[in-house]
Parts: sequence; structure tokens; C-alpha cells
Amino acid sequence: MRAYLLQVHRWLALCLTPLFILITLTGIVLAFKPVVEDLAPSAYPGEVDVSQLTRLVSTASSDGNIRSIERSDVDGQWRAPGIGEYRLSDFERVGDAEDATGAFFAWVKDFHKDLLVDAGWLVEWVTYAMLAIMVAGVFLGWPKFSQSLIGWHQWLGVWLLPLALLLPLTAILMTLHVGRPDLGLQRGAGATHLAQGIQQASERYDLTSIQSASRFKAGSVLIQTSDQTLVVSGGQVTPIDVESNLPKQLHEGLWAGWFSGLFNVLAGSLVLGLTLTGAINWLRRQRLARSSQVSGNAEVLVLFASQTGTGQGLANATAGALEQAGIQVDQGALPAFKPEDWQRYRQVLVVCSTTGEGQLPDMAKSWVKALKGDQLKDVSFSLLALGDRRYRQFCAGGHQLQTALMNAGAVEQIPLHEVDGDPSDDWSAWMQRLAEHNGWSLQSQTLERQRQTCQAKLVERVRLDEALDADSPSSYGLILEVPEQTRFAPGDLVQVQPVPGAEPRTYSVGSSSDVSPGRIRLTVGLLRYENEQGEEVLGLGSSELCLNWPVGESRELELVSHPGFNPPEDSEQPLILVATGCGIAPFIGFLEARAAAGRKGPVWLLFGNRYQEGDFLYRDQIEALAQQNVITDLDTVFSRDGGSQRYITERLQQRSDQLMDWINRGAALYICGRASTLGRGVDDLLHGLLQARGMNAEEAALELQRWEQSGVMHRDLFD
Repeated sequence: MRAYLLQVHRWLALCLTPLFILITLTGIVLAFKPVVEDLAPSAYPGEVDVSQLTRLVSTASSDGNIRSIERSDVDGQWRAPGIGEYRLSDFERVGDAEDATGAFFAWVKDFHKDLLVDAGWLVEWVTYAMLAIMVAGVFLGWPKFSQSLIGWHQWLGVWLLPLALLLPLTAILMTLHVGRPDLGLQRGAGATHLAQGIQQASERYDLTSIQSASRFKAGSVLIQTSDQTLVVSGGQVTPIDVESNLPKQLHEGLWAGWFSGLFNVLAGSLVLGLTLTGAINWLRRQRLARSSQVSGNAEVLVLFASQTGTGQGLANATAGALEQAGIQVDQGALPAFKPEDWQRYRQVLVVCSTTGEGQLPDMAKSWVKALKGDQLKDVSFSLLALGDRRYRQFCAGGHQLQTALMNAGAVEQIPLHEVDGDPSDDWSAWMQRLAEHNGWSLQSQTLERQRQTCQAKLVERVRLDEALDADSPSSYGLILEVPEQTRFAPGDLVQVQPVPGAEPRTYSVGSSSDVSPGRIRLTVGLLRYENEQGEEVLGLGSSELCLNWPVGESRELELVSHPGFNPPEDSEQPLILVATGCGIAPFIGFLEARAAAGRKGPVWLLFGNRYQEGDFLYRDQIEALAQQNVITDLDTVFSRDGGSQRYITERLQQRSDQLMDWINRGAALYICGRASTLGRGVDDLLHGLLQARGMNAEEAALELQRWEQSGVMHRDLFD
């Protein structure tokens, strides 16, 4: 129910945002009217000769259609707006009755009430919608304060709800005439002339302190003196207690002079702020959601199938180089374009990485599996395959994609180009081959190095857990000292070759060079298993880091950029961090970076392991960050403690409404842990949640692909 309520709240508000802004801005301007009036000079002294005034109104009427007349506070002259200014003693016209301030507020009031086009019905309907949106917002969840745009929007919307409701609620009460005193309007009575109304009122009430008279509702005349308000209709004169009309007093800020006017300015500014922060936050999400760029007349399509973000970066660089040469390009993730879309382009350029044991990136697997027959018949393509020769399955993902494309009828334009390690030089060579083959005039391009080799000294190694049973895993925290100019970010990768000739082992960086220059944090689980002979075997890479590398010794390692799993550049974007075991590794760096940021958005951390007392890795640090409100929501689940929930996916299922609410509000979801447990469990959970919200299985799968392509969901999974 909350998911549907959120959609109504968001889309109704977005559709009406322009009208909300216009109505609220004009309301804020009108709130200054009692301030101006309160600061104006006091009423001109002296009694008014009412009979003279009646004759004056009759005389002024000959100069035009007089609708109102009022006494000047400065010189006591009488002004008939649009007609002239008159001296009461001899009815002489002495000026043009220009009242710029009054005319301005009158124009703004007309704009506020009917948008200057007799659209009062629309303003009334929009006001009802505004009230409904505000009330609905409260039922979307009780927010925790966070230093982010949406955090301010939610917090102000809930805690200052009475102030925000003041203006739309009182406006609706006024349209329903709630609290309005009896005006004495006579049905069927003809229009009362202004002079006639003054004359009739003077026969029953003292008008010697009259300040103004004007035409009013249903042909009546409204008269204001220094101490009373009268309505003349059909020969009946009715005194009106203006102050008893509470909705009007509150809505127009009349209850306390300049103070109530400024109070309404504050209330209007709150409503305007909620409108703008909601709209801006939606625009931010839309910008993040763009997973492809389609121009409609491009001749080249550039695609990526990436696991860590390196492939996406190369695809962006490729598209940028072509556009710089004047070549129209469309670009995006491989799943964002159906096979039939490829037929629109003269050629397709694909950048594909390899993950795991020679596998395709996750985003490409279902796309390749669904490829059938000759869907790509005669499509020209060129492929850049990313890999590392130290691994046995070098560029295997790229070769699998190449085979699938050719089996579907695509024609390879230039032979597959393999990238070994850092892609900078190989990418430049591939671009040169493309330029020569197609006759393109491309400028020389250089890429920032994705890999850097450096000397690292182990300066600290601590055991992070406490063994509570015989099969308890061992987890270690390591601090490596590297040259201070070395750049790295949380989620980047460290590759260590334990012995010559062995495949490098990869570990996540849990620190930032911006926060801790020259100090890389790693979190490593010591791998133990039994071989076929029943003997315990230690993991080659993990044992080298956890047991064998002497503290104080320096060794060579390789730092690999991992842009697909770095924290977002916007420190105000909400984060959902899901980790099990040593999957917490990069998130300690995420949290430290957020703690160091001046403005920071909310963070929801979900962590699972075996025992709370033995396996709550970085417990002191995490609990301290929660106390500091860096972590705004903290959920932990420990499978061996005997609780009703054993796995973190069960907690996510329990809090599925909050999960979807955060994602709908622009949060980025990061998942780090074992692919066979956490990865598979979260995938199944998210598919189920989307299907429970009305999608079929295919639509849910496409939506999750969109999340990955657009940066909503990031996964770093291992086994």
C-alpha cells in the first residue's frame, strides 16, 4: 500500500509543481500586505462629513464607473482607483489616484485566486491536491534526519506539518465558507450604488470615521470604518465581525499585524521549499536513471558489458572520441538495446569484460542467453575484450560474446582485440585500427591509467573476530602503507600475487586516499578447506596476507580502479549497504568517507554473520558511526544466535517496504558478499518484491537490469 501511496504522492506533486509554485509564490507576496499596512502611517485624523462624501461619490461617478473609494492616510484626500483623487470640501479632482502598492497587491491577489484567467476552480482543485499530498507524505514513513536534500524534505514535511498545512487548509475552509460570519446578502436584490450604500449605512451607524467603501459580493457595498465593518445589501445594513472569521484571519495573516504576516511568509516558504526539494530530488533520480543515450540519427552504437565499471568507462571514452570527430553516436549498456535495435546502425562497437572463472559480466548473461536465430543478421560489429593474462581464462567473456554475436548472424568488422591488464594502450591501439578501417579522422586519445603498481608495507594486522567454535572462520584487518600520492577509493581492488606464477588474488579496498592518504585497509578472510585426503589446506593468497607476510615488510602489489563499486560522487545520495562476513570490507571506507563529508545523506547498513559476540566485524567502529548518525539505519542478523531470522535477506524481506521506499527516493544499493549465498538471495528477493508490486517475471528482470545499468544497484560478489 505504501508503494502505491508513494507513487500517487510523487506523480501528483510533480504534475502540479508549476501551479504549486505560482500559487505559493503569490501567497508569499500577499503575506507581506499586512506587514506593509502595519508599517504605514496611521489613519488621517478628523471626522468625515458623510453627506459631503455621498455627494463626492456621486460626482466622481460622472468621471467613470467608480467601484471603490478610500481615504488617504497622508493628506485625507479621497481616492477612486482608476478615476482620480478628490478633495472632499469642494469635490475638486486633484490627482490621478495612483496607488502603485495597492495596485500591485490587487494584481497579485487576482493571480493567486484565479491565475488571471478566471480559473478559480482550478486553483481550488489544486489546493485540495496540495493538502492531500502533504497528508499522504506523513503516511509514507517516519523519517530520520539526514543531511541531504530528500532528508530535509522528509524531516520538514513531518515535523513542521501543522505549519505546512496552515495555508492550504485555511484556503479550503474559506472556499467552503467555514467560519465566515453572516454577510446579510439579500437574494434577488439589485445592485446597490456606492453612494446609496454609504447613505443607507449612515442612517443607522456612525460613519464619521469611515475609511473606505467598495462594491462587494452580490451587488452589495462593503464599508470600513476605524472600528467596524458593514455590508449594505438591498436596503439592509449588516455589521460584520471580521475577526471572528478565523480561517480568513489565519490564511491572510491578519490576526497580529506585521507579525502574523511574516508568520505566513514563513509558512508559504515552507510549502515552496517542500515543492522544490521534492521536484529537484526527482530530477536527480532521473539523471541517475539514464542508462543509455539515444539521438535517433546515429550511425554508430557503442555498448558495454561491464562488471566493475572499467568497461563502461572505456565505452564512454570511445563514444566521446567519435563524437569529437563529428560522428553521431548512441551508447549504453548491452541489455539496454534489444537485438533488433542493432539493425538501425551502420556498425556496433562493444566493450566486454570477463569475470569469475572466464564468465560474461552479470548484465550480459541473460541478454546472450535470449539471443536466438539470426536476430543480428548482417550487423557489423567490433569487440574489445578486457582481461588479464595472469588468469587462465584470459578474455574468455569477450570471446563468448563474440561467438554468440556471430552465431546470431552478426559480421565481425575487425578481429576481436584483447586487452591485457591496464587498458590504456590497448584501447588506443583498438581505436587506431577502427579509424584506419573506417577512414575516421580521430584525434589522439589518452586514458587515465586503470592500474598502478606500488610498494606496500604491512604496518598493522589484527584479528577481527573471536573463535566461538571449531569451524569458526578467521577474519583479519590489514593496514598497508603506500606512497602518499597513490590514489584509491573505497571499493577499488588490490591484487596480490602470492607466489610467482600463481594467479593474482583480489581484495577490496576499505579506505580512501582523500581521508587516509597512503593507508590502504583490507579485510581478509583466511580460507580453510579439506582436500581429498582429508587434510586441512589454507588458501594460498589469504594465508600469505593473514599469516605469512611479516609486519614491517614491503611487497609489490597492484591497485585496480573499480569505478562500478566506488561510492557515489554526491555525498548526499542515500546509500543502502548490504554485506555478509568479509563483504563489509569496502563499506568501512564508504562510511569513513561519509563521516568526513561536510554534507551527507542517510546510510542504511545491513550486516550479517554467524555470531554477534564473535563475528561482528568492526563492531566498535560501526556502532560509533551509528551514534554519530553517519549510519542512520543499522540492521544486523547473526545466523548462529538462534533468533527468528538467520539471514540478512530475511531482514530485507521484513523491511521490504523501506527498501523499495529508499530506492524510489533515489538511494543507491550496494551489495558485497558471496555470490552463491548473498548474491543469489538478494536477486531472488528483489525479483519477488518487484513482482509483488505488479510486474511479471520478465519485467522484474528488466527492471533489475536497469538498476544495474543506471547506477541504482552495484554488486561486488565473490566465491
